[in-house]
Amino acid sequence: MTKPRPRDYQLEALEWALSRERAIVCMPTGSGKTLVAGLWIERLLSTRRARKILVLEPTRFLVEQTAQVLRRLGLPAEPVHGSMSRGLRRRGWSATVVVATPEIVVSEGFHLMEEPDALVVDECHHTTGQDPYTLVARRYRPRWRLGLTAYIPPSRRAELEAYLGEARCWSWSDPRLAKYIPEWVGEVYEAPFNEEERRLYEELERLWDRLHGVERVTLGNALRWMARDGPLALRESYSRGGLLGRLLKGLNDLIWSPGVRPAHKLEALERILRDHEQFRKAIVFVDRVSIARLIADSLASYNPVLLLGRRHIDPGEALERARSPDSRLIVATSAGEEGIDLPEADLLIVWSNTASPLRFIQRLGRLLRPGSGGQKVAIFIATPDTVDMDSLVDGLVEAERAGIRLGLSVEAVERVWSLSRKRRVLEALEEEPMPVDLLAQSLGAPRRRVEAAVKWLLDHGYLAYIYTPAGRVYGPRYMPGAFYRRYRESLEPVEGVEATLKVQAPDVVRTLRGSYPNVLSRLLIIVDAVRLVAGIRGQARFRVGAIERAVNFSYSYTIDSRSLAMLVVDNIFAAPRWAV
Repeated sequence: MTKPRPRDYQLEALEWALSRERAIVCMPTGSGKTLVAGLWIERLLSTRRARKILVLEPTRFLVEQTAQVLRRLGLPAEPVHGSMSRGLRRRGWSATVVVATPEIVVSEGFHLMEEPDALVVDECHHTTGQDPYTLVARRYRPRWRLGLTAYIPPSRRAELEAYLGEARCWSWSDPRLAKYIPEWVGEVYEAPFNEEERRLYEELERLWDRLHGVERVTLGNALRWMARDGPLALRESYSRGGLLGRLLKGLNDLIWSPGVRPAHKLEALERILRDHEQFRKAIVFVDRVSIARLIADSLASYNPVLLLGRRHIDPGEALERARSPDSRLIVATSAGEEGIDLPEADLLIVWSNTASPLRFIQRLGRLLRPGSGGQKVAIFIATPDTVDMDSLVDGLVEAERAGIRLGLSVEAVERVWSLSRKRRVLEALEEEPMPVDLLAQSLGAPRRRVEAAVKWLLDHGYLAYIYTPAGRVYGPRYMPGAFYRRYRESLEPVEGVEATLKVQAPDVVRTLRGSYPNVLSRLLIIVDAVRLVAGIRGQARFRVGAIERAVNFSYSYTIDSRSLAMLVVDNIFAAPRWAV
């Protein structure tokens, strides 16, 4: 892939940052700050001013997105975040360029990662107070530091410069930048459950998995209400009794536990408003009237206006107040937003992610209308590893297909979502490679769901497999040694085996024939030369007494290391042990 050619203002920012060693580059979203960071990293590595570089990103999505961009620039970057399994994270910490969330650095990286020689802090306006960004900036004080942000809140400038260095801003009105800057940009803020909330959600999931019919549908709604709107919405529905009340009776103490916050997304909302403190008017969309009222009560300093529908307010009076410059915050329910001409806003915040992709698109298409002056931001608050995140991913994918683009990498969002959903499967296989049946049994999960997860992980390069008397055994592709610990007998070559291998290398299929040492040596030469073998299929022949047998095999995963090549060849030439 051809590397992008830097624009003049990006080169200007690069040289300015390098000349100061510690610097903050402030540019509008869409102007290419990540390319500036990539060029900065490339220069430090090529001149040996740094051997290990840490890049901080606020969300798992941006971790994946930035790692993708850096790899396309030819940099050895690996993502590390909470949706990944322990084995993937361990591998990521050893990379030359580690792209990670500050939370995972604080909880794990401080112990597992070599101290970096250079630090890149994206969205660096978070580096204040007791934020995890700040904890990392206090722990690591390398000579080379680069902050990136679209906006520096005046109230935080001194603190940011103390941690990261002198700041310089390139304005969205600069004609060199203006033609590249979209009017609307998208961001995702994560609002994770705390420990008690997570326990409640997992209890609901376990109960949902055991139910059928209308009971299953009812509990599925409860899961969505809790993750999308907040535990207050779950409590409201539970208090009404009925079927949900009967289903959740055994969870009463946990539902009403003081450690379960009524609105777990409120902290994220407060952070959004602080991070974008220059906004003129913000609209927050929620689905529950009780949540809307709680938000308004909690954020009284913004002079909020509630748009809740005719049953709850006088819409004419509310709209008049909403259009006043004195009111900076509008909190609207779906009933409140329908059939009225909402005031123009430069900050749109979606608290309740709709489960309907069609409604998601309709809402965005109606709200992301052209306006006047400056860049506008659409922000989605999502609860990681829940159905709330599923709704957001589905909506973003469908919006992209409909031509509504917000600058979010749908590929990165889908990868984070899929990894979080399949993490239990991957972590189980890191502990011990096993066949699908045993894996489903150990997880207590339906076989079809486990099969689908294994297929996705295999197709996306996370798994490998070998043949054993129990059938195919799956394990992590990046931990081939795990197969030898448990299935050594199926990996001990047998004398007298001859094999024919069709090796799919880039743009060519190569055929290898012969005995174990001949085939292994030739395959290692290919792997060393091309660095990537897309797959191997073929046939092994051997004798059992007076009978000659032929066994077909196929390894459909990528082989990009000598250890994986040896695993495959060992398994092929052990065919009499697993095929008889």
